[in-house]
Amino acid sequence: MPDFSAKNNVKTSQGPQQDTVALASDQAAQNSSLQLKLLGDVDTTSLNDGAILQYRSSDGKFVTRTEIVTTTGTLTLNAGAF
Repeated sequence: MPDFSAKNNVKTSQGPQQDTVALASDQAAQNSSLQLKLLGDVDTTSLNDGAILQYRSSDGKFVTRTEIVTTTGTLTLNAGAF
């Protein structure tokens, strides 16, 4: 059983409840059986060097691609605010 730590910050009227669970980093690094391609919502049938993950709404899976595909003709990349 892996070691992990859990933290709970409960704020009722001030905001949402937050839960954090972390796997010990040394154990995660040593676990070579963790593979993204084994997840049920990831399609890696066309996995090639340089591939990226792109969400495919038709079946709710992430698919590996070497090209960015859009059905609208418009491509907007937003990586969020950091």
